[in-house]
Amino acid sequence: MKKVLIITYYWPPSGGSGVQRWMFFCKYLAEFNIKPIVLTVDEKKASYRFFDQSFLKNTEGIEVYKTNTIEPLQFYSYLLSGNKKEGIPQGFAGENEPGVFQKASRFLRGNLFIPDARIGWNSFAYKKALEIIEREKIDIVITTGPPHSTHLIGLKLKKKLGLNWIADFRDPWTELYYNRFLYRTGWAKRKDATLEEKVLEKADKVISVGPTLTRMLQDKVNANKDKFHVIFNGYDHKMFESLKPQKDKERFTILHLGVLGESQPILPFLEAIKKLMKEIPSSPEKIKLLLVGNVSPFYAKEIELVIPEIDFEIRKYIPHRDAIQLMLNAELLLNSLAEAENSKMLISGKLMEYVATGNPVLALGDTEGDSAFVLREIEQAEVYSRKDMEGIYGFLKGVFEKWDNGKLEQKTPIGIMKYSRKETTRELSEIIKSFGL
Repeated sequence: MKKVLIITYYWPPSGGSGVQRWMFFCKYLAEFNIKPIVLTVDEKKASYRFFDQSFLKNTEGIEVYKTNTIEPLQFYSYLLSGNKKEGIPQGFAGENEPGVFQKASRFLRGNLFIPDARIGWNSFAYKKALEIIEREKIDIVITTGPPHSTHLIGLKLKKKLGLNWIADFRDPWTELYYNRFLYRTGWAKRKDATLEEKVLEKADKVISVGPTLTRMLQDKVNANKDKFHVIFNGYDHKMFESLKPQKDKERFTILHLGVLGESQPILPFLEAIKKLMKEIPSSPEKIKLLLVGNVSPFYAKEIELVIPEIDFEIRKYIPHRDAIQLMLNAELLLNSLAEAENSKMLISGKLMEYVATGNPVLALGDTEGDSAFVLREIEQAEVYSRKDMEGIYGFLKGVFEKWDNGKLEQKTPIGIMKYSRKETTRELSEIIKSFGL
């Protein structure tokens, strides 16, 4: 059985979307005659914003090594909230308008810790990686980011040992949307770009979660295009098979799950709900808006201002299995993509899970982006520009009227299995085996 060393900062019991891609890859790799060995950070020392103990079930039988780390984000969190965990930023979604302290902290974070503030793990991880590689006779290493500082571990191992190295990008690096909140100087931006370029040049294979991101990474370096690959995020078919929808026939529930920051405005959608409630007098008592995850405090105020009559609820992070159950229970799933310079490449980790429910999906964002590419294949799903009020309203009204007339169906999309975690792991296994070792 071929062995690979996977170096990832996020690993169970870390919660959130960042951990799931490689947790599920590792869960299924053995079925393709590949043994994953994981190197990660000690969760007691890590800057994890959320924890999800239920994820540990997916890692049973996987060999995992953990190391110490130095975490400036924990100090930042403590000063901000009095707690080492609760104030850790997640794309700044949960923060209010930054004060003087937050602005100064962001400046220091953006200009002292390059590429990111989790670089304090690198020296510990590098030392442990050398031990594991020698003991296990490993010749393939995989790094995944964010945090993109993890790729620098792979770069250093590549230079020292000359082994085969795969770099996986779950998000852009220098174009990561929240970098603009870090007040970076020109020097910091140039240094960050240089590090990214070195990683892209030296990695033997580069994987990303979508075609637009892959093309952007290709254009940054003069390298063989064949070394760049796309593997979409997926959904765990086994979990979906174990759950059943539990619908409230009296409620039309609209769900947004995950991070919802101020760079992901939903005002056009709220205006569409307001218009629907005005046109259909019976609708206000039937509609419920549910926002679950790391939600900016801004949205509670905005919802109360725009549609004060709506029944809405905001919940904090919940375990993944509970999140999937909520997706299945809802009537309409909302996905609000961030407004960013490179918005075409944005494709949220939860999108494939949304689609797998068979429920209608309404996304707000770039109509020519990667999310639209995926949703275009799905019968009850669409992406609308935030400027397209008529389109947003028409989709919302159509779904609501179907539900109100008892005709809204939960349809499992044709071809959805290609996004199952097992099938995406098959794609990964083919890349790993292409080294022919």
